[in-house]
Amino acid sequence: MTVERYPHLFQPLRLRGITLRNRIMQSAHAMAFNSPEGLTNNRDIYYHTARAKGGIGLMVTGNRLIHPTSNTFCRGYPYGYREEMIERDTALTQAVHGFGAHIFAQLNHFGVMGETHAMDDYRVLWSSSNIKSPVFGEMAKAMERSDMDEVVEGWVRSAEYARLAGFDGVEIHLAHSYLLHQFISPLFNKRTDEYGGSYENRMRLPLEVIAAVREKVGPDLVIGIRLSMDEMVPGGMQIDDWIKVAQTVEATGQIDYIMATAGVYQSATYIMPPYDVPNGWLVDPVARLKRAVKLPVFCVSGIGSAGEAEAILARGDADMVAMTRAQIADPEFARKTAEGREDEIYHCLRCNQGCVSRLFHGTSMTCQVNPATGREEVFGPQTLELAPAARHWVVVGGGPAGMKAAEGLAKRGHRVTLLEKAGELGGQVNHIVRLPRRDSFAWITEDLKVQMAKAGVQVKLNCEASVDSIRALQPDGVIVATGSLPDRSGYSDINPLVEQVPGLDAEHVFTALDVLAQPQRVGKRVLVLDEEGNRYSAGITELLVENGHEVHVVTRWNALFHRLGTTLDQPVVYANLFSRGLTYTLNAWVSRVRGTAVDLFNLYSCEEQTLEGFDSIVLAVRHLPVDGLYHALKAELPHVHRVGDAVVPRKTDHAIFEGFLAGREIFDNWKRYIEPGALEGFDGPIEAHRFT
Repeated sequence: MTVERYPHLFQPLRLRGITLRNRIMQSAHAMAFNSPEGLTNNRDIYYHTARAKGGIGLMVTGNRLIHPTSNTFCRGYPYGYREEMIERDTALTQAVHGFGAHIFAQLNHFGVMGETHAMDDYRVLWSSSNIKSPVFGEMAKAMERSDMDEVVEGWVRSAEYARLAGFDGVEIHLAHSYLLHQFISPLFNKRTDEYGGSYENRMRLPLEVIAAVREKVGPDLVIGIRLSMDEMVPGGMQIDDWIKVAQTVEATGQIDYIMATAGVYQSATYIMPPYDVPNGWLVDPVARLKRAVKLPVFCVSGIGSAGEAEAILARGDADMVAMTRAQIADPEFARKTAEGREDEIYHCLRCNQGCVSRLFHGTSMTCQVNPATGREEVFGPQTLELAPAARHWVVVGGGPAGMKAAEGLAKRGHRVTLLEKAGELGGQVNHIVRLPRRDSFAWITEDLKVQMAKAGVQVKLNCEASVDSIRALQPDGVIVATGSLPDRSGYSDINPLVEQVPGLDAEHVFTALDVLAQPQRVGKRVLVLDEEGNRYSAGITELLVENGHEVHVVTRWNALFHRLGTTLDQPVVYANLFSRGLTYTLNAWVSRVRGTAVDLFNLYSCEEQTLEGFDSIVLAVRHLPVDGLYHALKAELPHVHRVGDAVVPRKTDHAIFEGFLAGREIFDNWKRYIEPGALEGFDGPIEAHRFT
C-alpha cells in the first residue's frame, strides 16, 4: 500500500452530512450516454460504477438540464426535471454507493449556449439578454420575469428529484457561460432592469435559484456551485471578480463547497484544456480563492498524477482535486495508486479526441487510450475472460494497434510474440511525439510496454517479418499491424482524375515524415500542402515555423486546420502560428510544381495562380496502408487479420480500438460493432456482482 506517500490525497473529507473517503474526484463532464428521452440508462450507470469500484471519492454528473429550453447540440444529455429520472437515478446512486463512493448531480441550463434544434421540434433559447451564441450564432430571447420563475422551478424540481433518487448532493452551475453565468457577467448581461447593470442586480437570479433549491431540499443535502475563476476574455471577469461572487454566495450560508474552473464559450480552450495548456495552469487562482473563503474548494486544472494532486492538497491550495480525464482514461486510477500499482495506470493524453471531440460530432464520449470507456457493460474488466484454449499468436508491428492487440491476447492466456522491424516500439507515435506539444502521446507506448511485459508478451525488435519467418514460428493466428506511409503523389479526392501531380518527385519535395527524419534538408521558405486539416498538418507547420522557416500553407479546406475546433486546441495553434508570420491560401490545390514555383487552382472558381520562391515543399497528405505482408500471409496461412493503419490509415484512437477488439478475438464484422442503442438498456439496479 502506498497511501502513506499521499497522506493528503487519501485523507477523508467531511462535507455536511457525508464523509468522502478520499480527495480524488471527477468533476462534471458531458458524456451523452443517456437515452433520447433524457433518462439515465445502463450505459451511464456502468460508467459511474466502474469508477466507484476503482476507488474514487466523489463524482459529479454532468449537465442535468433543468428546463425544456435548455437544449444541446447533441443527444444523450439527461433531463433532471423529468420525474421518471427518480427511478433510474436510484439505480445509479445505489450502484455507486455499493462501492463506497459518493455522487452529486450537477444542475444546469445552457441558456444561449444551447441550440434551437431539438430531436423532434424547435426550441427557443433563453438568456439574460438578446445575445447570440459565439459558437452556433443563434439569438436568445431576453428572459421575462415569468421565464425566470420557470427556471427557478426547474432547478427546484430537478434538485428534489435528485434528492429522492439518493444523490448525496447537487451542484448549481454558475460557470462556463451557461445561463446563470450569463446573468452574472457583463459579457452577456445587457439588461437595464433589476436583473442587470449593477453587481447586485446581476447576482439576483443566481441567488434566487440557490435559495429556492436549499429551501426545497432541506438542511441535509450537500449543495455546491461551479464557478469560473477567469473568463479568459480580454475585459471579462477575472479572478478578483469571481472571488467576490464566491464570497457573496458563501455569505448566504446555503452552500457547502465551491468547484473552481475557468473559461467561457468565447475561450472554450480553457473549459476543458488540451495538453497545449500546461498541467496545473489554474492552481494559483484556485489557491487565491481558497484563502479568500472558508468553504471547501475543489480544483480542476488538468491534473493527471497523484503527485501533482498531493502537492496541491499539501500546500492547502484546495480541499479536493478533480482528475476527471485521468479517470476517463483509467477508472481504477485511485485504487491502483493506493495499492502501489501506479506503473499500471493508463495515462490520459489530454488530447480531447475521445472525451470532447466526439460530442461535437453528435456521438457519445469515450477515450482514446481506453476503448472500454462508455462501453463498460460489454468491454469493462469484468467482461475479460480467458480464452477457451491457449494458442500462439504472432503480432507483426509494434505501433498502437499491434501493442494493444498483443496486450489483450496475452491477458486472455495466449502466448504472444510481437515482431517489430524498428529498434523501438511505438510506430506512428514516435513521429507524433516529435511535434510541438504532443509529447503526452508517449504514454501510449510506455503504458502498453508495461502491460505487455506484465502479461508475458515476447517482443522482438529489429526483426523484419516475412511469410517464411512467420511460418517458422508456427503461429495459430497472426495479427498484422504494419501501419502506413505517406503518399508522395499529391493525389487528392478533390482532383481525383490526376493520379500524380507533376513536379512532386523533385528533390526539394518532402513528406512530413521526411522533415522529422532530416530537418536539416528543409530550406528557408517552405510551402506546406495540407490535405488533412488536422493536428498532423498543423503540427508539422508549427515545427517548421518554430525552427525559423517562413511557411505558407495551401489547403483544400475552407478554413485553416478546421479539425482542431472540436479538440479545443485550434486557438492555441492559431496564436502560435499567426504570431510567427504564417501565411496561407484556402480552397486551393496544386496543379504543378516547377522548381521553386507552385501552380495552384481555386477549387470553386478554377482560377489559377502561381506562388514562387519556395526552397522546399512539404506534403501533409494522405497515408496509404502497408499491406503487402498481410495479403501474402493471408494467401499462405489461416487466421490472419489486420488492424490499424494496415487496414486503412486513420487516427490513433481507431488503431487502439481495433487492437483492443483483436485482443479479444472479435473479428466477425456482423458481430464486432456495437449497434446504436445497444448500450442504453433499462435493467433496473446494477448489482455489484456484475463488476466482479
